[in-house]
Amino acid sequence: MQTLRLFYDVTRFRSFSRAAVEHGITQSAASQRIGQLEKRLGVRLIDRSIRPLALTPAGEVFLTGCRDVVERYEQLEHKVTQFRPQLESRVQVQAIYSAGIELLTKVKDAMAEKHPRVSISFKYTRPDEVHEAVRKGMCDVGIVSYPERWRDVASIRLADELMVGVCRAGHELGKNEVVKPEVFEKYPMVSFEQSLPVGRRIKRYLRENGSNPKIVNTFDNVDTIKGAVGVTDQVSILPERLVRREVEAGTLSAVKMDPPLSRQMGVIYRKRNQGGRGDQMTMTLAVEAFIKTLLEFAGPESVAGYENFDSTLIGQG
Repeated sequence: MQTLRLFYDVTRFRSFSRAAVEHGITQSAASQRIGQLEKRLGVRLIDRSIRPLALTPAGEVFLTGCRDVVERYEQLEHKVTQFRPQLESRVQVQAIYSAGIELLTKVKDAMAEKHPRVSISFKYTRPDEVHEAVRKGMCDVGIVSYPERWRDVASIRLADELMVGVCRAGHELGKNEVVKPEVFEKYPMVSFEQSLPVGRRIKRYLRENGSNPKIVNTFDNVDTIKGAVGVTDQVSILPERLVRREVEAGTLSAVKMDPPLSRQMGVIYRKRNQGGRGDQMTMTLAVEAFIKTLLEFAGPESVAGYENFDSTLIGQG
């Protein structure tokens, strides 16, 4: 049935890559599955020599029956799942301050609609404390920027967030559409503390591009930085997503940077026991549902990150 759904989506999108994203697999895997289907049937279903993809005469016939089977199965699946017991559990999440309260609130609301018996709690703290909480099992998952290759903690790519130059509305910097890193030398700058991964990444980006601005203030959370920028002539570099509301409201201005800079965001969770070493962990269905929902809301590019999710961790609970 999964292969039939995949074939149906390939024909619907007329693209292997878009169908692969829809199914949470690579484009190569999608192509291989359809190839195996064609081999089993002994006919070519899709003409790959043209763009966009087109069905062969045999493919047209197969699609007609495939569509009917998929739609009937989905109707049957919907009827049967009405008898499935609802998830009932608690998910504890620790996140860095700049993970975005607005994003996590949307995820929490979506979870409440899908799984009303799942309770979700958030705690915002520093990156090292998020890692420590996940490592010690004090929370189910963590949300951090620039996740490292920790020995005891695994990660899933959440999103690559575009960073932008930020200033108060009416500031000279905001009159540009795109700015080079050296432009920041003209203004006093406020940034993240150097003890934070994002603070170190911004400083390295500026240094690598020959820019050495005067950083007059550093803070450990994005709201304080936005507040400082909004009432002074100071400028900053922040994730575009986190200043979108202020830009739309006309209190801040944001400009693109050349070369671009992005902030890598990830979900971290404790590794399961391997070879008798480390702590045993079984991820509950509620935690899995939370991670899937988070990936859905983080942005289109985040979907591919779920390919790295270790589904063997999923257990009942």
